[in-house]
Amino acid sequence: MGSANGLATAHGKQPLFSFGLISDVQYADIPDGRSFLGVPRYYRHSFLVLQRAVKEWNNHQRHKFVINLGDIVDGYCPKDQSLNTVKKMVDEFEMFNGPVYHLIGNHCLYNLPRSKLLPLLKIKSLRGHAYYDFSPVPEYRFVVLDGYDNSAIGWPQDHPTTLEALKFLREKNPNEDKNNPTGLVGLERRFLMFNGGIGKEQMEWFNGVLQDATKLKQKVVVCCHLPLHPGASSKEALLWNYEEVMNLIHKYNCVKVCISGHDHKGGYSIDSHGVHHRVLEASLECPPGTNAFGYADVYDDKISLYGTDRMRTTHMYFNPKADL
Repeated sequence: MGSANGLATAHGKQPLFSFGLISDVQYADIPDGRSFLGVPRYYRHSFLVLQRAVKEWNNHQRHKFVINLGDIVDGYCPKDQSLNTVKKMVDEFEMFNGPVYHLIGNHCLYNLPRSKLLPLLKIKSLRGHAYYDFSPVPEYRFVVLDGYDNSAIGWPQDHPTTLEALKFLREKNPNEDKNNPTGLVGLERRFLMFNGGIGKEQMEWFNGVLQDATKLKQKVVVCCHLPLHPGASSKEALLWNYEEVMNLIHKYNCVKVCISGHDHKGGYSIDSHGVHHRVLEASLECPPGTNAFGYADVYDDKISLYGTDRMRTTHMYFNPKADL
């Protein structure tokens, strides 16, 4: 990792700042298994991946923060161990010498209700919601979206949000198992229970943040556990109302990059408005001795993501016309 960064600075241009990133660690103290697609999952090894990531980030000594794109524990984690497992993972992230920003994912919500999860992740929330923003330097703003704002998981079973999400899923997905996409065609395959959507209140907040960033001439990086563009993700992993979110993003020129997790194989695309979409490869699917984490060097005109092993390096150059 160090040598890649050396190349970036050797050309005489220092990044404005850099940060570490990782996604879908999904640790559990259980034997290895497989996903529903048959992909091997290394539940105990993923903790070692995180440990190596923290060590690398600290060795770098220049990272302003670390961002975890969600799912730090797995849904198969024994429920009597959920609380301590989440604490163990948070404690490991805290070994990083700087701020850590967490996103919530579906596997986090399988383990703990929002009321317990958000304080552990140090997400200051309004009525249990997990969206927020921060500005590491004046030129940039990071927006963290709560992709499970509208969801059938994570809220109490009798909560209006849960009931509304279940009604929505019944209309969109005729299968008895709402995590089964059989019979759903094309982009409709995203209407699964392990996905979610962004609600009206969050959309209004997001619009306000983008207005403010535009006034301040800030470039924006949007982070959401669920992918926001079908070009970078499998159809089954997309945010329910990704089109609505992208229509809002495209009204402004400030959003340059969207970073997500959830779709473990990873992905990358540039949409019709020049916004980069990068879905991160999962730590969970790293065979022993391999890794999936990285860091990003951030400049005025690009973000360079340097990955290790299974996480691919990606240079994301911004469209200069978008700033006119």
